[in-house]
Amino acid sequence: MNGRSRNGSTRGSLGEGRARSRDPRVRVAVALAMAAGVVLVAVAAGAAGVAAADPAAGSVHDGSPSTTDRSGSPLDGENGTVELVVRFDSVEDPAALGATEGVPATGANASATVADLRDHAAAEQAAFESFAASRPGVTVEREFWLANALLVTVDAGRVTAADLRAVENVARIHENVVIEPIEADAESGGDATANPQLGADPSGRAVAGVRRIGAPTAWSEFDTRGAGATVAVVDTGVDPDHRDIDLAGWASFDENGTLVSDDVADASDPDGHGTHVAGTATGGNASGTYIGVAPEASLYGLDAFDENGTATFAAVVASMEHATTAADADVLQLSLGANGTFRGFVGPVRNARATGTVVVAAVGNEGPNASSSPANAYDAVAVGAVDEERRVPPFSGGQRINASDAFGEHPADWPATYVVPDVTAPGVRIASAAAGTRESYVFRQGTSMAAPHVSGVAALAVAATDGRVAAPAIESALVDTAVHPENATAPDARYGHGVVDAPAAVGAAVEAAPPESVASDANGTETNETEPNDSETEETDRSSDGTDDGAPGFGAVAAVVAVAFASLTAVARAGRE
Repeated sequence: MNGRSRNGSTRGSLGEGRARSRDPRVRVAVALAMAAGVVLVAVAAGAAGVAAADPAAGSVHDGSPSTTDRSGSPLDGENGTVELVVRFDSVEDPAALGATEGVPATGANASATVADLRDHAAAEQAAFESFAASRPGVTVEREFWLANALLVTVDAGRVTAADLRAVENVARIHENVVIEPIEADAESGGDATANPQLGADPSGRAVAGVRRIGAPTAWSEFDTRGAGATVAVVDTGVDPDHRDIDLAGWASFDENGTLVSDDVADASDPDGHGTHVAGTATGGNASGTYIGVAPEASLYGLDAFDENGTATFAAVVASMEHATTAADADVLQLSLGANGTFRGFVGPVRNARATGTVVVAAVGNEGPNASSSPANAYDAVAVGAVDEERRVPPFSGGQRINASDAFGEHPADWPATYVVPDVTAPGVRIASAAAGTRESYVFRQGTSMAAPHVSGVAALAVAATDGRVAAPAIESALVDTAVHPENATAPDARYGHGVVDAPAAVGAAVEAAPPESVASDANGTETNETEPNDSETEETDRSSDGTDDGAPGFGAVAAVVAVAFASLTAVARAGRE
């Protein structure tokens, strides 16, 4: 495959790597990249996408403010108190944060990386904090280290945009973008009770979407269903009362990004979209049929939406921060976004990935020559949809992105152009858990439904490697093993690199895994758990690339590949071209 790698320039030795990242800023019609259509089999379901408006946003990147940044202002024509997001210069190379001897940290919640990001944000924001403390009409409401941003309220009658931009380190300002669900026409039909088989194969093993990507085969080949991995779903909430939802953690945030609750007892999903997404990523088989790709992975629900079905940029970023720290997520699932190259999400995606979290995002439902952010950020795994015949439906987004045209100045490790989506997955007539019920299921369609299939595969890869493979290698495995139905060797704007293949992706991650880490015995002596005992010969050491009973092993070549994957994180990616 002509894949791109998240390790750096290339997505790793598996191919030409794919990753993206940088903040988009066009006027946003923010769309929860989801259902182009919704068909309810159990209950009438809610949102399928998201849209938002950011009149102050321009199609620029993080970094020095551009002409586009300065030409307009969210304060123009405003009176009274206005809420704004003030952005500061991003870390030039987030992948280098928390590095030890030049090798980036691996695993989610890499404390050194998070500490570096916090320190960078604190230093960048200090001048503005002092300015706000001494300037009437400016109040700092919330700090964000993942986005290196401040949420502020400004008295438009006393403070101008020029006043704010003149403060040291300020890169740009934009609105706290409002995100609203786009309701799709719902066709109700069928029985309101769950079908025990849910359209599964005769064995009742898994629903169609889970089968089509080969998840059951991956379960058998690698003896895992995701145990040990954590998937954080940022969405409309998750209903913990459904029999196929096992919610390990929860947090909800208000429009300012303030934590409302982190008690699982408060978990809910009045919309249903988040429950459906969560079910596809990690749902169980209480009905006799698995609805999730990684049913034994830990599920962390993050609600960024209020009761009216709207969210804000601040709420989403706060949720992402929580996912990379408190939730210790290995995979961050984002079936939401801003239509077009809204730059606001690029920094958060880029930094979340630097902490060791695989960021998976739906590409949007605006059809060809369109896509949404954060999926547009080069550092996210962008996912499009395919139907039962592995054809891309008309609603699935995708396009070739010219980084300079879309974002202005962009990170040095981005290619000049790249294609979204990276991969595709089942996104038509997808059966999953119905919120507000215990035993019912609903069919939905959209790239929002496709993305959690990929998140589930990423979780399987994390579990199969005991978390020993860094995010860039997982991303490369997903992309480089995808199967293009038309046997194309280069990615295109409809399929990306192809349809995700669970057994192949997990296998590639296993091959890239280094030997198990050096451990200490009871006496404190370091021992390498993968080394043979003293009776084994050096020749055996060199020739062994597997383990007994057919279990996958890790030889010298695989170890070298793994080191290459980790090292490449800071190298320029070879685009999704």
